[in-house]
Amino acid sequence: RTEKYVSVKLPSGKIKEFIPECRVTIGTIAGGGRKEKPFVKAGKKYHAMKAKNRLYPIVSGVSMNPIDHPFGCGRGSHKGRKTIPRRGAPPGAKVGLIRARRTGVKR
Repeated sequence: RTEKYVSVKLPSGKIKEFIPECRVTIGTIAGGGRKEKPFVKAGKKYHAMKAKNRLYPIVSGVSMNPIDHPFGCGRGSHKGRKTIPRRGAPPGAKVGLIRARRTGVKR
C-alpha cells in the first residue's frame, strides 16, 4: 500500500493496483446465471411476474371475445375493423398511430 495505490494479489497470482477511494468486488457474484434457467411451468412464470407486480399473461386483442376488446372476433384471428382512429375522432381518441403526416412522392 502506497499513498496513491493499494495493491491486491488475485488468486491467479496477478497483482492489481487500485486507488484507495474506489470500491472493488473480488470473485464471482452470488446468484449469477439464475436468469438463464428456464421457467419450465406456466405457474412458476406466473408467480415470478406476480412478485414483480406485472400483468401476466398478456392476451392479444384478436384472441378475445367481441365483448372484451374492439378487435375480438369469433371466426379466425383478424381485427375486423380499422386499427387507427377516424379523422374526425375527438381528442383523447386520437392517440398512437393516427394517420400519415404526408402523402405523395417525397421531393
